[in-house]
Amino acid sequence: MKKRYILVAVLIVFTSATFLVARGFRSPQIPNGTLKSCANCHVSPGGGGVRNAFGQEIEANHLSTPGAAGQVEWSEALAQLDSDGDGFTNGEELQDPEGTWRVGQPFPGDPALVTNPGDPTDFPTTTSVDRLPGTAAGYSLDGNYPNPFNPSTTIRFALPEAASVRLEIYDAAGSRVRTLVDGQRDAGLYTSTWNGRDSEGRLMTSGVYFYRMSANSFSSMRRMVLLK
Repeated sequence: MKKRYILVAVLIVFTSATFLVARGFRSPQIPNGTLKSCANCHVSPGGGGVRNAFGQEIEANHLSTPGAAGQVEWSEALAQLDSDGDGFTNGEELQDPEGTWRVGQPFPGDPALVTNPGDPTDFPTTTSVDRLPGTAAGYSLDGNYPNPFNPSTTIRFALPEAASVRLEIYDAAGSRVRTLVDGQRDAGLYTSTWNGRDSEGRLMTSGVYFYRMSANSFSSMRRMVLLK
């Protein structure tokens, strides 16, 4: 009887270890995936069981072969999706917005800014500002795109010289909802994305909003519509 108990215990340990390895081998196949590990794709932080929206997308459309042996194929298409609907793409949350990272390369971006692409309550709280190639002929604040939007929209602005920049979101009543940019920027072309949330991370309701940019003596305001 004692030998039987020992055998059962050994089998349980072996099965558990095999299961953990099997469910964890995909984590390094997405950029910075080892930081959130199995929680990137599963509802349970420990992995296994029900997959979250990001895990379901990978399982359905982004494996080298269907089934448990399939390898994750990270790509621009997967990076551009917002699987958990929090206003940030999978690539933005994993610090590879263009989807150019490949297995074997160093993980991209800042690991401190990585969030979970499968968890709508875990999203970037800092505002990222991307600099574009090219030079600016003058100060400008362009129309956001898309507009109307849901859940996120991109705002583009230009600086012909270095300036202290503020880019803020206001609701229709004139109350400030979110500050997207607040600081010194070099001359150039920039984009900033608003995910439809206020400074506390709460989703805003449908309606008209305004974004205002000020830089040195330049000031401009534009209108946009959040439509759910």
